[in-house]
Amino acid sequence: MKHLASLFLLSFLLCCSCSQQMDDEWKPNEQLPNVPETHPVGVSFSRASLETFAEYGITEVGVYVYLQDSMVYGKNLPLNDGALKVDLPLGENLQTFIVANADHLVDTDSLSKVVVYQDAYAQKPVYISEVVGFTSDNSISSLNVELKRLVGQAVFQPKETEEELNAITRFDQLNVTFTNVAIGYKVKSKECITENVTISTNLSTGFGASVYSFPTVNGDSRTSIDVVYLKGGEEVNRIISPLDTGIGFESSKRSTVHMKITDENYLDEPWPSVRTVMYKSTSTQPFTIEVSEF
Repeated sequence: MKHLASLFLLSFLLCCSCSQQMDDEWKPNEQLPNVPETHPVGVSFSRASLETFAEYGITEVGVYVYLQDSMVYGKNLPLNDGALKVDLPLGENLQTFIVANADHLVDTDSLSKVVVYQDAYAQKPVYISEVVGFTSDNSISSLNVELKRLVGQAVFQPKETEEELNAITRFDQLNVTFTNVAIGYKVKSKECITENVTISTNLSTGFGASVYSFPTVNGDSRTSIDVVYLKGGEEVNRIISPLDTGIGFESSKRSTVHMKITDENYLDEPWPSVRTVMYKSTSTQPFTIEVSEF
């Protein structure tokens, strides 16, 4: 009897186990977990913008979309002549910005933290749109977004003629340092991240140098220019002190600093061959500044 009772108990436990396993299996008439609906939204640009992109060889743009402060979409997309479409959550209040020609972005997961960086040595103007808010419902099929060239430019240009530059033998390279160049731009707050940028230049570029910068006109940082003279890779001279240009970068504004680089009145040390006739003046401004649109 004890043997029969054990067999009966074992059979009962097996039946319960099988029944529980069947209950846990998915049944054809059960509902799948809810999947958020998405809505395709197009992005369009003006013909003038597309022509500008073509002029600068821009073939893709970065599209970033946020729900409150969190990113729900972020990709680089081929420009495709301005015919872009992105799938976004349906029925949400979203914010977006679009960027072109940036070097890289950091902290893209948060709209309040995302920073757009330019490559100060690549000489590529960066384009960024305003942060645009919209509701992703079926009444919205396309967004018309305009990108603004969000950089200004500073240029260092010698006053010498081509013939005078070709006659130079005391140096063969200049290191031109632009201070307080805004290399990073916080999309939400519009604050900038600045650093000094040094450009090496020689006769092949007419000893000229330039940098792009995000706007700095609303800050206290102004740009000065320092010039170091080199020959064969070794420093042979420098200007007495950085040029106090007072440049504040503005979008699409170019500030060109003209300076006679062979004028020894502005050098830290006189060249050996003219030491006896060398003098230094602090009253004459060694440069002029020309401001223009670009």
